[in-house]
Amino acid sequence: MRSGQLKFAWRCRPNPRRSSAPRFAEFFAGIGLVRMGLESSGWRVAYANDIDPEKYAMYDAHFQDADEHFDLSDVHTVAGSALPDVDLATASFPCTDLSLAGARLGFKGEHSSAFWGFVSAIRGMGARRPPLVMLENVVGFLTSHGGADFRAAMEALNELGYAVDAFVLDARWFVPQSRPRLFVVGSMIPDANSLDSAPESRIRPALLRRFIAEHPAIRWRLRDLPEPPARSERLLPDILENLPDDAPEWWSRDRVEYLYNQFSERHRAAADAMIVKRRWSYATIFRRVRMQANGQKRSMGELRTDGIAGCLRTPKGGSGRQILFKAGYGRYAARLLTPRECARLMGADEFFIGVPDNQAFFGFGDAVCVPGISWIAEHYLNPALSSVRAGSHRAAVVGALR
Repeated sequence: MRSGQLKFAWRCRPNPRRSSAPRFAEFFAGIGLVRMGLESSGWRVAYANDIDPEKYAMYDAHFQDADEHFDLSDVHTVAGSALPDVDLATASFPCTDLSLAGARLGFKGEHSSAFWGFVSAIRGMGARRPPLVMLENVVGFLTSHGGADFRAAMEALNELGYAVDAFVLDARWFVPQSRPRLFVVGSMIPDANSLDSAPESRIRPALLRRFIAEHPAIRWRLRDLPEPPARSERLLPDILENLPDDAPEWWSRDRVEYLYNQFSERHRAAADAMIVKRRWSYATIFRRVRMQANGQKRSMGELRTDGIAGCLRTPKGGSGRQILFKAGYGRYAARLLTPRECARLMGADEFFIGVPDNQAFFGFGDAVCVPGISWIAEHYLNPALSSVRAGSHRAAVVGALR
């Protein structure tokens, strides 16, 4: 699995007989969904890095070429001098410490501090730095430590020669899953049409626009982007597997009734409205621990009935597993979402899944929405790169570093 740096650098040299498609390096690659999104928009992977062998196994089983370019090592040990020439480097670095799950430790935390390993690797490329970089993380990245972590990241990209842009995409605009994520594009490519300020838009909400306005010392380069789709054309029922009533995935009657009794009054009313319908309808459930009026904590089932699944998560503890609720004709049933349904919720419908369910849940829960990445490629990365292709990107880098 692990590639030595010298061997790796040799294997990743451009092959003139291969496609002239723009090349990218994917850090924190996970199971490779950034790759899927970029490849569908004309890009070609040159390098991938992740430290998790279980995600590597899923990546390799699907793409079947990981031994050619996948570096299974700690990002802090990656030497920029050994990286291949690429047009783009992406980093979906760990979000744990930027969220409540990680106690908002931010860049001081064990996981999210891996961002600095990415920065070090890009710095080590010197004048071979790619003209574009892209970060992806939870929206909480923007407010971590009162905005200090996000500011530090933007300043680090500036120091590497990149002007920066930031925007939010929600997976629900492309697939039936609520998954807002913050993206940052760093660019060394001049843009005569860049915006002077961030306009009001779904992709640049008020909190982000305020941050940009309040940090003029950061070197911004805001691109005028179109509005994404208003909503996914598919809804939750469209991505479900057709499992028979006696399939082992469906929970026992006792287990389902226990779940039903965990609903609050409001959520039980919503469930009852589904149950009495003369058709099947579907919702998703997360279990959450809520404080009761008596001061006691209680595990509650919270129902979502708008045709959109909640955000997929890694299954750390029971609350991370999303439950499907099926009701109608006076009956109701429940089960976990299947790995195939999780793949569809990420826009990776045909992803090969040959691993245990829990491993698949971890892989998809830590991944990105494939059509969202394709949208970024088509409306941002491809147009930007069209003005500076691989033969001249060295000049762009040298110019940006002056």
